Amino acid sequence: FCLRKHRARHWKAMALLRSIVAAGVASVCANAASFSPEACTDYFGTMKKLGGPVPPNDYVEGCDSVCGKVREMKEYWKSGDMASYACEQGAKYGCAWASAVPPVTLGDIGC
Repeated sequence: FCLRKHRARHWKAMALLRSIVAAGVASVCANAASFSPEACTDYFGTMKKLGGPVPPNDYVEGCDSVCGKVREMKEYWKSGDMASYACEQGAKYGCAWASAVPPVTLGDIGC
């Protein structure tokens, strides 16, 4: 019984977190015409190539927000289904973080 109850809570938590990420992406999409997984991948590719922040003309609104949520999820869950989901989403958007030089990559956070 306890295992079944734990699994039910786990699946509810996964559904909730997935909906939060989806809502965040939808919100960003509505507010930024150029936002897309491809645009973010290019943005973060430039960041990695330059070794730090991108020029203002290359900035894509929303990418940092989405990847911030990805990193929060990965650091919170560490391993398991939700951590894997965070890594999948991070890969989809090409996530990197300019909080260090060179930028932190998905591999650096354990993806």
